[in-house]
Amino acid sequence: MLKSALFLAAALPLVAAPISKADRDKLIQDLNHSRQMFLDAIADVKTEAQWNYKPAPDRWSVAECAAHIIAAEQYFRDNISQALKGPILPAAHQSDAGDAVVSKFIRDRSTRFQAPSALEPAGKITPKAQAIADFEATRAKTVEYVRTTPDPLREHGGGTPPTSAYQLVLVLSGHTERHTAQLVEVKASPGYPKN
Repeated sequence: MLKSALFLAAALPLVAAPISKADRDKLIQDLNHSRQMFLDAIADVKTEAQWNYKPAPDRWSVAECAAHIIAAEQYFRDNISQALKGPILPAAHQSDAGDAVVSKFIRDRSTRFQAPSALEPAGKITPKAQAIADFEATRAKTVEYVRTTPDPLREHGGGTPPTSAYQLVLVLSGHTERHTAQLVEVKASPGYPKN
């Protein structure tokens, strides 16, 4: 009887705990911060000429940066969903030890990356008002997910080095800040229209 009870206990899946309130609050704060940075950065873009200005043919406009930020939000939510289907991470990778490194790395614009083709902004430009509405809608989905999820975001992930689903939320938020910095650079370029 004891053997069968032990076997049954070993066969049952472990129930993972959702993220802590402190972790949840940190993510929401980070998401709200990057949201506000983006909205503040485009607040003074008043004209179509400013919205669509490209400092060089191979550089993105403010509108293209915005389109990329908006498209990437769902892309990162999909990555988070996939990470949660991944294996349980070793205990050492379930802590907050790597959070600051992940956050700093994604925001650092000294290293350039090629965006996946699905996230390239070409042909996805919308007027500023629509871009704001689209961004607010997709960010609201992300915040609502973080606010309500029972998912064990710290326990699952993947990649090399292993990145937890929790850290992928930090990447999502940091990605917004990264490209907000890029659009601020566009606005600071010499040829940026005055109006």
